[in-house]
Amino acid sequence: MNLSEENITLAFLVIGWLLFAPMFIWSVMTAPWHKVAGDSGAQHVLLAATAVVFFTWQLAAGLGSGISFHFLLMTLATLMFGVRFTVLAMTLALLGVTFESDLGWSVFGLNALLMGLLPIVITHLLLLFSRRYLEPNFFVYVFFNAFLAGAVGVVASLGLGAWVMWVSESQTLATLKEVFIPFIPLMSTPEGFLNGMLIAVLILFKPNWVSSFKEGGKL
Repeated sequence: MNLSEENITLAFLVIGWLLFAPMFIWSVMTAPWHKVAGDSGAQHVLLAATAVVFFTWQLAAGLGSGISFHFLLMTLATLMFGVRFTVLAMTLALLGVTFESDLGWSVFGLNALLMGLLPIVITHLLLLFSRRYLEPNFFVYVFFNAFLAGAVGVVASLGLGAWVMWVSESQTLATLKEVFIPFIPLMSTPEGFLNGMLIAVLILFKPNWVSSFKEGGKL
């Protein structure tokens, strides 16, 4: 769901930037740069993940009326790199998408909020919840922190996006009910499955790439 600046009200554009900008600055200022400084392998993994997000967001499935769907992969990135590096990677990917798709720079903050910050925060909060209340094992990590978090994140992102389009009158409620809202729950399973499958594969073959798996103690 790559929103274009056309017909999005000024209030939403401003709110997007007001919420995105402080998060981006905080991420730059407090990111654990020592983890990637001098480590070319870690840098390549982060850049490769950024490129994957960029191409995934570019390959959106259009349903007409300017509405499109694509995987977010923010849960995967958050579990791999943590909140701050994921915010930075998401920002780089969205810069490329905004330029290539000519979405308009005024809507950059809102897109970052909907497609990036919201699923990132949801993933992080569910990770904190699982570490405190759930048994730390492989299956909880994959099914709760990856599958469920990915599914919840995409539903929240698309649901809020639908509300923004409706309030901004960029799409009519009738159009949203016909070609957008019915697909929101349908996106939850593939998004959750993709994040869960990729996390499971990485844990089995490249566990050192998944920072939250290593930092979770028994996880």
